[in-house]
Amino acid sequence: MSKLDRLPVQRRALVAAMRTFGDDFDQAEWAAAFESVDIADVHRVLLVTGSFLAIVNNTVEAVKIGARLAQIKAADGQRGASAIIDAIRRDGAISSEQAESFQTIYGTRNALQHASSEVEAAEVHRHVKLLLRHLPGFVRSYTTWLERHGIELA
Repeated sequence: MSKLDRLPVQRRALVAAMRTFGDDFDQAEWAAAFESVDIADVHRVLLVTGSFLAIVNNTVEAVKIGARLAQIKAADGQRGASAIIDAIRRDGAISSEQAESFQTIYGTRNALQHASSEVEAAEVHRHVKLLLRHLPGFVRSYTTWLERHGIELA
């Protein structure tokens, strides 16, 4: 099973976690829980942020694997996931808009992953919703690019 094969179930898990904040992922309810010290609120927030992290991490790992198999490298002096995202964009895998959106999402992932006190509830809320809107098109573009390179992720 490839990293991309896990995404549909992880997406469903994220949507289910978001519904604990109302059918429309209520921003005020989310913000209150995000700042709360109540165990139940912390748990609900962790379900959302954990699912968000899992989706972003799996997507980045799939991109790294595909880029390596396609022999696509980051520009000189660049490193990390953002550099690889830019490299596959330059090779035509994804659009500039898709690359920019994913790099924005990845920045929030980094802040959450490293428990940054700078991350705000509104930013996470916005980027969780962005991820759900963005991911299907990103994956379609990326898998089409893999096919053009004759690559099948295992």
